[in-house]
Amino acid sequence: MAIDADALSSLASQYTKGMTSIRGRRVQRLLKREFAGAEYVLLVLLVSGMPAVLGLSASGAALCATDGRGRQASVIKWLHGSEQGIETAFDLLKDSLPALATKCVPLPGLFGNARPDVMSRALPPQARGLASAALAALA
Repeated sequence: MAIDADALSSLASQYTKGMTSIRGRRVQRLLKREFAGAEYVLLVLLVSGMPAVLGLSASGAALCATDGRGRQASVIKWLHGSEQGIETAFDLLKDSLPALATKCVPLPGLFGNARPDVMSRALPPQARGLASAALAALA
């Protein structure tokens, strides 16, 4: 079961509020495209203080953290239990958001000594196990 398109659109809009209109629309499109298959999509806070989007499904997870500035935005996807993820950088200078590069990245320590902060009480009970499995890969 995938997330409702309207719920994903609302979350993407909320995430991009501080971005310029053109970049915000492109990041919204990227999030709606790359996270459409997720069962749950959450706003999380990285240890650096940057907000990010975390998508959860029965098979794995995805994470995107961008402020909409610069040439690209990356989405990292991984399977539960994996120690490697696939990072794809997308071109924010083009409306079609083409992929610029794809590479494998090690998940443990990806964000230093701290994982993204997920407010467990804000999660539906059925999403807590998925969030725990996804975040365990980043420890």
